[in-house]
Amino acid sequence: MPRPLARPALLLLLAGTFSPAVHGAEPTRLEVTRDTWISAYPTETEGNNGGSPKLKLKGVQELILLDLDPARLAGRRIVRAELRLHLEGKESLGRVTVSSVADEWIEGGGTSYAKAPGAACFGWARLGEQRWAGHGADVTAAINGAGGSVWGFGDASAVVDGWQSIPVDPRVLQARAEGRSHGFAVMDDVGSEYTKEGNRFLYRPFPNRYFSSREGKRANAPHFLVWFEPGTPALPAPAVVDVARPPAPAGRLPEGAGPNLTPATIGATDEWGETMTTLDLFAAKGEALGFLLEESPDQIAIDLPFRRYAAPKVGPHLDPLRPDERGVFVEFQIPKNARAGRHAGQLTLRGRTIPFSVTVWNFTLPDRLSFLAQMNGYGLPGQEHAYYRLAHEHRATLNILPYGWSGKTKLAPKVRPDGSFDWRSWDAQVGPLLDGSAFADLPRGRVPVEAFYLPLNENWPMDHEKSFRGGYWIEDAYDKAYWSAFRQAVGAFARHFAERGWTESMGEFYLNNKVTFKQQRGGRWEVTTAPWVFDEPSNTQDFWALRRFGQEFWRAAAEVPAARLTFRCDISRPQWQRDLLDGITGVEVLSGSLRTYEGMVRARAARDRKLIYMYGSANKLGTSRSTNVAWCVETWARGADGVVPWQTIGKADAWTQPDDLALLYPGPDGPRPSLRLKSFRAGQQLVEYLTQYVALSGQDRAAVGAAVLALPGLQARTLKRSEDDAGDSAFGAESARALARLRLELGAWLDAQAPAPRERWHDPRPPGLDPAKIPVIVPLPTPPTR
Repeated sequence: MPRPLARPALLLLLAGTFSPAVHGAEPTRLEVTRDTWISAYPTETEGNNGGSPKLKLKGVQELILLDLDPARLAGRRIVRAELRLHLEGKESLGRVTVSSVADEWIEGGGTSYAKAPGAACFGWARLGEQRWAGHGADVTAAINGAGGSVWGFGDASAVVDGWQSIPVDPRVLQARAEGRSHGFAVMDDVGSEYTKEGNRFLYRPFPNRYFSSREGKRANAPHFLVWFEPGTPALPAPAVVDVARPPAPAGRLPEGAGPNLTPATIGATDEWGETMTTLDLFAAKGEALGFLLEESPDQIAIDLPFRRYAAPKVGPHLDPLRPDERGVFVEFQIPKNARAGRHAGQLTLRGRTIPFSVTVWNFTLPDRLSFLAQMNGYGLPGQEHAYYRLAHEHRATLNILPYGWSGKTKLAPKVRPDGSFDWRSWDAQVGPLLDGSAFADLPRGRVPVEAFYLPLNENWPMDHEKSFRGGYWIEDAYDKAYWSAFRQAVGAFARHFAERGWTESMGEFYLNNKVTFKQQRGGRWEVTTAPWVFDEPSNTQDFWALRRFGQEFWRAAAEVPAARLTFRCDISRPQWQRDLLDGITGVEVLSGSLRTYEGMVRARAARDRKLIYMYGSANKLGTSRSTNVAWCVETWARGADGVVPWQTIGKADAWTQPDDLALLYPGPDGPRPSLRLKSFRAGQQLVEYLTQYVALSGQDRAAVGAAVLALPGLQARTLKRSEDDAGDSAFGAESARALARLRLELGAWLDAQAPAPRERWHDPRPPGLDPAKIPVIVPLPTPPTR
């Protein structure tokens, strides 16, 4: 028997459980009383098609809203239901979702995506009058589990005389009967399709699927078939959880406590790239900071340790740094045992003595990070440990994907003939990173890397092509031997991590490949082993595939709780995720969509204690490095615990050819930092200030985050050149000064509190997940052919 619902608001889809009393009963036909289709395409989000004689489904781009007369359902218990649609084109339906709609909407009379004031569209329940769910970004705030809605999916029947039947979960109709819903949303879950002939691959993104609407031919009008059990009580109402916007009490930040800025121009810029008006600096114990001068000082004197770097230009830009005793970039790494208070120093420049000072505040930054700036990459040019050390020194986490599109691994244990692993070579390479010994002499000491990609993927150590049976739905795509080999490998990694004592680092199982790579590289099947879009999933079939991999992963990983293994997914479209990854992902990496769907993401993260990152691009050369600081602070304020610039390793010619992605510059004697890497460090450190402030002030983090987002310039926009672009963050011109003031005020407040040092003020790492607590979701049975 199916086990109970894990949560009242989650939908349990029961396969093959039709009541025997219903099999011989005749269904009741209920006509659709209003219908329209709406579009998520950027230029059509305010378009209405309520007057069209057709309806249209197109993956996550276009969906249908429809309704029936709820009086026909009142007081009755629904035990089975189908939606009947008549095709008006050659494209038929595969798997389809039908969801309740948690907000009232107006059908409208528009055609051809006309903007009809007061009518439903993707962005508005009533255009110009009412947003979905009152405040949601679009209709996804009121369907597919959001706002208390419920949903179900299943495969449509075969086409007979132009008709298809779609299974509808009885709970979806019951919600309408009991006034907890305002109609139905219908989605095509397959979305994009492909054909394979040998090695030839042909991709069909988002085919258009047309159907008759109630405004079309009467004989072809959409309708429901409903089976009732008369006289039985209705199903209990599920608890309504608003995943669009969690409560955020008003917060406050310290005011007026920071040192005053003086207007003396000295020709220096800070590591954020902003012009400095004073050389009176302030820093916590354990913090690093620096400034860039126009000319090289002859001498620097102060009773704190410092280093100097040369800043050669790349084209017209300053970015890479190399150690140089005559360098123009001066950096201080404040010792944890430094004397609190003002430390006076002086620069000698062209015979002129210029005073400066560093005031050490009486609080300490932790060695174990509360916020993760993850420097992502896809390969290193050699001297691997040196790159990890450089990131570690800058309070960042370097994470290099160890496999490519084919799934072939670049860094993995050797597989013996019996399927077991020979760990010796792998341990020699990764062991110092996972036990922290590679960093023993650095400022944070023997703290292991916070995250580390595992080599596991769809084609390692399994042979994907030998096991893949085809199809869009993963439950039938692989044989049992494939999953058995995968679980065996996961278990081996978990046991090995536990045995070696590598229990601090997150060992991340992450699927990076996409079926679309096949089309992008000449339409060849062999280009990648991914039969779905694993990275930045789009259609329901993609999320469903990730769900299955996660379920199998936790079946093995949960048996070794001492190992901190986790399942990570990179997601650009959280609005289409539903609850499919609840209880499954430990780490989710969001695009700038975090800004649009913050409430939805935060609610999911709170349920499972997920670690949320925002990914994107570092600031481009020639633009303000304060963008990276603001990005870190804004991400924290939105409830997430890390940022991921998607590529950070510079090319070999990055010293002479400007490379916007180079945060770590390769060199013959080891990698070198960039000014932009140091700005990420500054952002991470400022988040540590905020973390300590929340802990010591007793304020709610969401409230403090809301106050931070209210600072001038902190409401960023995401700029993208295409759908696949990682995106740039555009902050207001006032953001740098606002954050500089925030840092000074927070620092002065924390200095007055003088808290005792802690190893860590907040642990962003997710807990292990229990596979027994993963909500049960199974497809509905396919309706019989009619």
